[in-house]
Amino acid sequence: MTPSARCGRDDAYFATVVGTVVVPTISKAEVSAQEVKLPPLAPDAAKKVVDGIAVELREGYVFPELGDRAANAIESDLRSNAYATASDPAEFAGLLTERLRSLTSDSHVRVIHGDPFANRPKPTASQGAGFETQRLEGNVGYIHLASFVPPETFNSAADKAMRDLADTTALIIDMRDNGGGHPASVAYLASFFLDPSQRVHINDLIWRNRGTTNFRTESFWSSPTPVSYLGKPVYVLVGPKTYSAGEEFAYDLQALKRATVVGETTRGGANPGGLNEVGSDFFVVVPTGRAENPVTGRNWGGVGVRPDVSATSETTQEAALALAKRHGKS
Repeated sequence: MTPSARCGRDDAYFATVVGTVVVPTISKAEVSAQEVKLPPLAPDAAKKVVDGIAVELREGYVFPELGDRAANAIESDLRSNAYATASDPAEFAGLLTERLRSLTSDSHVRVIHGDPFANRPKPTASQGAGFETQRLEGNVGYIHLASFVPPETFNSAADKAMRDLADTTALIIDMRDNGGGHPASVAYLASFFLDPSQRVHINDLIWRNRGTTNFRTESFWSSPTPVSYLGKPVYVLVGPKTYSAGEEFAYDLQALKRATVVGETTRGGANPGGLNEVGSDFFVVVPTGRAENPVTGRNWGGVGVRPDVSATSETTQEAALALAKRHGKS
């Protein structure tokens, strides 16, 4: 992670492990604010930004050859004045994002104008981990989780949620709004549904060593939990907004045959990356890692997590509840 990289919540992987960041989702209010006319792009800013992005692509992108090709392409674009139509910095960032995603087919790649964390309060443990729990008809437990915050906040909240629902006959975990988070928190939540008598390999992140074509592996394993949900049915709800760590949770449990995934295919972002400043108040997210599931040897990048049971967004929860109640009667 370079000195200018920041850590926060992803819009989209993971959000994060050390050196990984998740960029905040832009709210409607923020979009409206961005519609205010910005000053035009300074004449030398475009070259400075493109040069900075090219360095990150060549030095850090998890797919070195693709990073080099993408860097060459945007440098060529700049020489041919392809970005001259941008009237302000926000439009320039949008054009670069669109171009880089077309070159890499990587939804985590993103160019941003303005530090997305500049005016945001630092998260605190008192803000909680965002678990929302209910008991549905038929003594079916329900958890809604919008993100995977870091373990120091997440784990105790997961313990409470699972203790509260430990006596249910089945569990529905709603990831439809989950936009990312910390992979260690994903592994911890998955641990509640795995055999506590053995250590289960859940996921790997393959990281590129900056400036080289060498890689290192960071592995995530199950860990002890205060209660176990082993042996009871689990249904994970997914949809088009499920992204990054939210996708990983569904993919991992699906690969381990420990959950039934219900809903619609997810967005398909599996490459975590840091937020790096590249000059003139521009930032770029360039993935420096990729997920690799130990069961499948692959990940959900570019294709999304495909549900075991397809359902529209309007009927996903009802479909899962019907499956859970049917299982309870069998």
